[in-house]
Amino acid sequence: MKGRGQKLNLRSYLSLVSLLWIGITVSAQTIRIEARKNVMDDAFAKSQSILPVYKFDSMRIEPYAKFGVDMGKNQAWYTIKQLPDMAGCKDTGYTYIYFSGSDNAINKGYLLTLIGNYVRSRRTMYFYIDRNNDFDFTNDGAPDSITVQQNDFQIELENTNVKGATYAIKLSRFLYGENMAYKNLLTSHYKAHSGAKKFTNINYCFREQRYNAISADYRGENDSFTIGIKDMNVNGIYNESCTDMLYVGPYKSQIASDELFSIIPVISNNAFEWGGKKYRILSIESTGSYIDIKEDVNAQLSNKLELDKKVPGFDYFNILSKKHSLKEYRKKEVFLFFWDKETLSEEDRTYLSKINTEFSEEIKIITLNHGDEPKQVRITYYYDKIEWPVGYSNSEIGAKYFLEDVNRGFYIGKHRVLKNDNITPKAMYESLLSKRK
Repeated sequence: MKGRGQKLNLRSYLSLVSLLWIGITVSAQTIRIEARKNVMDDAFAKSQSILPVYKFDSMRIEPYAKFGVDMGKNQAWYTIKQLPDMAGCKDTGYTYIYFSGSDNAINKGYLLTLIGNYVRSRRTMYFYIDRNNDFDFTNDGAPDSITVQQNDFQIELENTNVKGATYAIKLSRFLYGENMAYKNLLTSHYKAHSGAKKFTNINYCFREQRYNAISADYRGENDSFTIGIKDMNVNGIYNESCTDMLYVGPYKSQIASDELFSIIPVISNNAFEWGGKKYRILSIESTGSYIDIKEDVNAQLSNKLELDKKVPGFDYFNILSKKHSLKEYRKKEVFLFFWDKETLSEEDRTYLSKINTEFSEEIKIITLNHGDEPKQVRITYYYDKIEWPVGYSNSEIGAKYFLEDVNRGFYIGKHRVLKNDNITPKAMYESLLSKRK
C-alpha cells in the first residue's frame, strides 16, 4: 500500500479554526477511532540524528547542552548518586537521550544513559537509562540491551507524571566499512568540539529514529480518512494544544510533515473537512489510545468547489511531455478525471475508453495521473495500451480542486463552469448517452 499522504498536498483542506457548537444536531453520533502508537511518519526514514557515546571515567558528568559542542568551563557538572549493577560489563560509556516526559527542576529533557560494553565485541551491550532523571540508577528497572547479532533495537520511555504516556526510539548501529567519509567527518567533529567529554568512536555510536506520532484510520459507509498526531515536545502526550500537531489525509496514509497543523486551544474547537463533510474533534486521549470525532451535519463547507461556478484554470503536461492548458477547451465540455495505478479499476478503464471513443466530439476527456512516478505512468500507458489521453497532475492542481483522494471525476461545462464535482467514468458515460437519446 502506498503512503498516500506523501502524494497529496492537503494544506488547504484542513480547517483548524475556533468554532462554536451552534448547528450540531443531536442525530450526529460520536465516532471513536482507535489509534496506533509508534507510527513512522515521513520524517522517520530521513532522520540522521546521531546518539554520540562518550567514555565514562568519573561519577561527575558534564551536563548536556549540545553534543559535539564545547560546554564552557562555568557550567556546573552533575554527580551520579548510585550506579546500577553492571556486573559483566567490561567497558562503560555514556550518552544522553532526549525525553521531556521526565523533566524536573534539576535536569530538563536529557536522560543520562550509561552504556555497558560500549566497545563493539561479542558481548551484549546494556543501556542503563536514568528514566526518572534523578541520577540514581538503582530505581530504573532492568536495562535495555542489544546483542552482537542485532543491528538495531527499540527503547520505550514512560512519562513520569502520566501513566501510559510512552515514547519509543529506535537505535541502530553504524555498519562497519560503509559511509567511511561521512563517519570520519562525524568522528572529527565530535572529537574537536566536545569540551571535556571524551568522544569514543563513531562506530560505537548510534543512529536515532523517533516514533513520535500516532495514527487513527477511519472507514465509514461513505467516507474514510486518517487522523495523525505528532508529539512535538517529546513527552508521550498527544493532546497538548499549541504544541502537538494534527494531520488529516487519505485512509491509511503516512503522516506528512508538511501537512501538519497545530492543535488550537480547547480540543473540541478543532475541525476539518473531508469528503464533503465537516468533522469536529471532540477529544484526544492523552496517551494517544483513541480520538473521538463527530460530524457537524449543519456546517457550511469552505473547502469545496461551487457548482455552477467557474473552476480554476491550470496547465499540465501530457504523456508525450507536451504542455496543455484547461483554457484551451473553454468552448467545449470537459470530463476531468484524476487517477493513479493503485485505484484505477477495470470499470473506470472501460468507461474512459468508451467516452473517448464514442463521445470525442461532444466532450474533451482529460485524465491526470496524481501521485505515480512519470516513468511508471508511461509504462502503464504503453504496456496496457491505454487509448484515452493521459497527463500528469501535481500538488498545485490537486490543491486547486481540493483533491483529497483519487479516483475522482469532474464534469465541467463550457466556459469552465462546474456541473458535477464527483462523477465516475461510468456515470459520465451514462449521462452522455442519455443526452443522445
